[in-house]
Amino acid sequence: MPFCSVPLRLDSYSNCQFGCQYCFSKARGGSFAVSNSTTLDNRQLKKRLQRAAEGNPRGATEEFIQRRIPMQFGGMNDPFGPSESKKRISLETLKILAEYDYPTIISTKGTILASDEYLSVVARGNFYVRISVAAVGSELTSALEPGVPSVSDRMKCAKIMAARGVPVSLRLQPIIPEFEKDAERLIVDAADHGFKHVSAEYLKLPVETAAHNFAKLQQTLPGISKFYAEQNATRVGREFILPTTFKKSRLIILKEFAEKQGLVFGFAENELLLQNDFSACCNASDLFLRDANYFNFNIAGILRSQMHSNDFRFAVSESEWFPSHSVFSHLNSKSRVPIGDGSNRDAWIKFLKDKWNAGPWRGGPASFDGVTNTGSLDDSGNCIYRLEC
Repeated sequence: MPFCSVPLRLDSYSNCQFGCQYCFSKARGGSFAVSNSTTLDNRQLKKRLQRAAEGNPRGATEEFIQRRIPMQFGGMNDPFGPSESKKRISLETLKILAEYDYPTIISTKGTILASDEYLSVVARGNFYVRISVAAVGSELTSALEPGVPSVSDRMKCAKIMAARGVPVSLRLQPIIPEFEKDAERLIVDAADHGFKHVSAEYLKLPVETAAHNFAKLQQTLPGISKFYAEQNATRVGREFILPTTFKKSRLIILKEFAEKQGLVFGFAENELLLQNDFSACCNASDLFLRDANYFNFNIAGILRSQMHSNDFRFAVSESEWFPSHSVFSHLNSKSRVPIGDGSNRDAWIKFLKDKWNAGPWRGGPASFDGVTNTGSLDDSGNCIYRLEC
């Protein structure tokens, strides 16, 4: 929420059935206590959508739904893995979302969406489909993404959806360093298959070196840890991130290349989000979804509203939307703060001010590329920042 304009996540399955070597969600908190058989209760989803539509939301999540802020379907686990053909949980989810014409961003590596039964629902709903592909040499793709449909099949799936008027995005995640030419090859292929948009993000190397997936990744990409160490990758949370100086110049080249192919390009690196020409983070869903709003009451939103100013100041409009129910129980434990005597809105402003005035490691303005602290304070004692081109 401190930087994302589409913070709602929706998953139909508690575990992903694909085994991508670069994915480490299974080694992280939140998945251990979840049964392999846990699936979304679509009845509850429909109740939430109905309450929001009737103007009777219960809790902050349903206020976000009432506001029609897009959901990201497939936030942690792919909703269209192998078991979907039998369980059909995601199909029912799609039908409910289509019934309410709810703006939804689908993230998947699966290809079942191209089948007639699924496509008829997606085509009549308010959906934007993002198809993920690892940007790496074709000979390594099957090793990195075991159990996942081939890139060729994913491209064919996209072409079928695009022919039915469904907007489709190519999500190059992750890009493996030194394989940027393969990213260009995939972009050309995407343009030929009807994609509208492409986003790009480099591999984030996990800190869980003992994880089973990490050992496989090291076998497929020998020397990757040494490469990141040589590039002075820094630890951010649970991952090692390549320096912005390494990524930015390469991603700018990819942006120019994608635009020549007629595609909208999205920087998916958190520190580069302000480089995008649209308002919806890296996904550009504001260009493709109907009747949708976006969450801008955050650090990125404050900065974006002042991009044409000489400096950045902590300024929040009284008209900026925010839910009346508490959002803090939905954030991780380090982000939860007591509301105290003030309102939920007051607590959120205090939370953002803390980030605004802390160092870049807290997700403040200086964590975005080019934004620097001037060393000056405004009349309220908040830091003033400047964008250095």
